[in-house]
Amino acid sequence: MKFSRKLLKTIQPFLFIVLTLLVRENGFAELKLNTLFTDHAVLQQGLQVPVWGTTDPGGKVTVKFSGQTRDAKADEAGNWMVKLDPLMASDTGTEMSAESGGDAITIKDVLVGEVWVCSGQSNMGMTVSKSTDAAKIAEEAKTDAFKGIRLFKVPIAGADERQNSVKTTWVLPNEQTVASFSAAGFYFGRALHRDKNVPVGLIQSAMGGTNAFSWINSDTLENDEVAQVIRDYWAAAMEKAPAAMESFKKKKAAWDLADKNTRDGRSPREPMHPKHVKRPAGHYNAMVAPLQPYAMRGVIWYQGEANSRPPFVTGYRDLMFALVDDWRTDWHVAAGDEDAARKFPFYMVQLPNFAPGADWPIIREQMLKFWQDGEHTGTVVSIDVGDETDIHPTNKLPVGERLAGFARADTYGDDIVYSGPIYDSMTVENNKITLKFKHAGGGLKSRDGKALTNFEIADADGNFAPATAEIVGDTVIVTASDIAEPRAVRYAWSPNPEGINFVNGEDLPASPFRTDSWKLGE
Repeated sequence: MKFSRKLLKTIQPFLFIVLTLLVRENGFAELKLNTLFTDHAVLQQGLQVPVWGTTDPGGKVTVKFSGQTRDAKADEAGNWMVKLDPLMASDTGTEMSAESGGDAITIKDVLVGEVWVCSGQSNMGMTVSKSTDAAKIAEEAKTDAFKGIRLFKVPIAGADERQNSVKTTWVLPNEQTVASFSAAGFYFGRALHRDKNVPVGLIQSAMGGTNAFSWINSDTLENDEVAQVIRDYWAAAMEKAPAAMESFKKKKAAWDLADKNTRDGRSPREPMHPKHVKRPAGHYNAMVAPLQPYAMRGVIWYQGEANSRPPFVTGYRDLMFALVDDWRTDWHVAAGDEDAARKFPFYMVQLPNFAPGADWPIIREQMLKFWQDGEHTGTVVSIDVGDETDIHPTNKLPVGERLAGFARADTYGDDIVYSGPIYDSMTVENNKITLKFKHAGGGLKSRDGKALTNFEIADADGNFAPATAEIVGDTVIVTASDIAEPRAVRYAWSPNPEGINFVNGEDLPASPFRTDSWKLGE
């Protein structure tokens, strides 16, 4: 049979596709980059940069970027990885290419700068569009103010086993993409981009209503002593799961059939069960593991509301230490590094003021200890920017700015004040207690010039009374007329401390604290 040249030219592309598919079906795999490597990506400066993907088992892969050429051989499963030498920051979009056999991939507009993961629950997931400064940011997004910022939003999912990839891409910042991104995360990245004059890549991996146990790895869940409370909780929940699911299905069906105008409240909430998206280690496997070992600088974290009651509240610091160790270790292992795991920074937001948060003073203390007792950890205070009636305060700009300030000082070494006053020590003399503080910055002060609020003093029996607090030099002297022999002080030790005005010269609020060690939360 003869074919005209015109016909051959017409069907040639289709013949190539058919032959390619036949090759794939006979054991050859298409060359792929992991989904973290797409157009508009940001690569981490100053660190070794792993680049990985899949191809034909045993196939040779060549990756080129910014003058570097790296080769790798795929393993028996077709997985491959190369490592680029540390890169210098660049706001010029550059191409990265990967080749294997007859396959070639090129991604475009890749920048080099600072990459941060933004994780936690609903207050990290809360979008810019719902924040107080949404309109201002929308106007900025119409300009080129954010041209060096790139966004990567991990889809919400849960899994029992480690996943290898997520289905999303890096996107450019515009009105729509910025509006739908984490407010706390974006304001953090916006401040870093502005103050460090470097491209910033933000990876959002967050889910509302999640206990920290959703973000630990399976090994910690199954074997670590700190997770025993989780194992006990989960075992009890699974015993109740079948009956709870039956009840839920009936209530949900009735709610769905009800008149939309007369429905009582929100849709019934799905109870915990073995495949619940928020199950222990579920988000870690589906939303954190696939990010490893992408080169990044560190993590910002806004979570804790779901851990703010028994049996979890008093163990939050230790659970978070286990979580941070999981992330640091597994990032290291995924990269196949032989040297010690890098202790990348991990900074959290201390819970804000919120009237219904009964045990929030306790978890705020746990969060402060996470910074004080940890290594390359940090905590920023937000008790002055919350909402007494809303667990999702909209004033996220100060939260992002404070996180960025902490990172600038602690990670990048900038000589700036990055925290408000932190209780250091006390002395008792007659009827007064003198308090000393770290991070006084430009000096202790009252934000509004009025007397300091939210101080209490206790006697030897643990009876507290409102106290008068006066700034004297670099100390605060606390007294209470009803207590002649004071033994302890507490500051802002309530779910919703009102009228917060104790700050330093940089207007950063003091963290809530207590000087006693009396047992709480049991």
